[in-house]
Amino acid sequence: MSNFVDLLLSKLGIAVDASTRDRVKRQVAGFLKTLLGTLGTQAGTYLSIILLTRFLGAEGFGRYAAIQATLIASFGLSSLGIGITATRFVARFRVSNPERAGRIIGLCSLIAIFGGLLFTVLLLLWAEPIAIHVFRSGDLQWAIRTSSICCLLLTWNAHQVGTLMGFQAFGRLLRAQLLQSATALTITLTLVLSFGFVGAIVALPLAAATGCVYLHRELRAESSAQGVVTDFVNCWSERKVLFQFALPAAASGMIGSGAVWCAQMLLISSEAGLAELGLWTAAASIRGAVLLAPGVLARVSSPILSSLHDHDRAETYSRTMWSTAMAATIGALAAGLLLQSSTPLLLRLFGRDFLRVGEMLPLVIASAVVEAYACSVSQALVAHGQLKYQLGIIVAWAASLLLVGWKLIPDYAASGLAIAYLLAWLGTALGYTWIARRLIAARTFALPTVRDPLGTLRAG
Repeated sequence: MSNFVDLLLSKLGIAVDASTRDRVKRQVAGFLKTLLGTLGTQAGTYLSIILLTRFLGAEGFGRYAAIQATLIASFGLSSLGIGITATRFVARFRVSNPERAGRIIGLCSLIAIFGGLLFTVLLLLWAEPIAIHVFRSGDLQWAIRTSSICCLLLTWNAHQVGTLMGFQAFGRLLRAQLLQSATALTITLTLVLSFGFVGAIVALPLAAATGCVYLHRELRAESSAQGVVTDFVNCWSERKVLFQFALPAAASGMIGSGAVWCAQMLLISSEAGLAELGLWTAAASIRGAVLLAPGVLARVSSPILSSLHDHDRAETYSRTMWSTAMAATIGALAAGLLLQSSTPLLLRLFGRDFLRVGEMLPLVIASAVVEAYACSVSQALVAHGQLKYQLGIIVAWAASLLLVGWKLIPDYAASGLAIAYLLAWLGTALGYTWIARRLIAARTFALPTVRDPLGTLRAG
């Protein structure tokens, strides 16, 4: 890896100092390891989706997608911004103040358990009204209740992944993700082939539980290796992290997840109902493939950009942030063009019930490319600790998605939702760019004294 980076910089004619070269090597190595782990996870996910679409058909897959959409929305509410908070502050304090990193990990752990349990209980209590009044299918009550424990499991997993990212333990994360993917695929394949739709629902909590086991093992080993001990007793002393950083992140996640779920429920209320949601979910899986590499790059660059913001010069930080955004956008565009050219093959994999996915695919891919750029630029807001601006943009994104979806879905069904996503992300990309440019411009090149996210003065 070291020789590869040296050769690449040499070929490009880029002269850098030793510290910059080391940072590039860390970022490339972290990107490749996290990409491999994500590829393994997504490969399992896509194989599961193909299996489900072919065995369940559009209507049955739509029923499964409705349960999955509800879980994802509930997870977005229950996670409370814990993953991104752990990444940001573990990356900052793991070396300079390991005791404080341990207190922050303890606080994030407790919040993850609280949020996960709360929304698990709420799903158990609201299963009946959701099934009857939203899904218009009372027999889905058992599916909602069976899968409700996923809220706790997924929230805990998000905390563990965020903490490993903060430790920059990309190799450990790779191992856990590959093991989880292989196990989840085996569980899903076995249960779907044996029990059909019932097996698909039961596989959801079982797969999430195996992920908890693998991630916990790796996180415990990494914490020990870096000398960071999780501190539950004194963790409340770090509540400023919770109130000034985690809460805006949590609010953004809640609003975004709620808007996505409501948009999908608008689709269910259309004439085709659950079958139309099945078509959208199949198309969204392709959208996820476009976002795979950019998403990995954003996750890897987040702790590195945060470190640059805290300790490096503004010029280096700015150059790294914008070059990362450009790489994410180009990567998404290349993946999108490849998938668009493979449309006939993709449709054959999904089955005859999903031919209409091809009609909305250009819109879905275009929105994914814009989203890749927007999410990459949003890392500037995380590094600066200015998540209040992100909250405002997410509110605008949610309002745009729901308003356009409400107007277009009755006439254009899933294609209308694809248009709503594209327009919402275009506005979001403009908003993030404007704010990021202003935040970066506010930094000088002489490391001025600035105020960090916890409200204490430091050298910028």
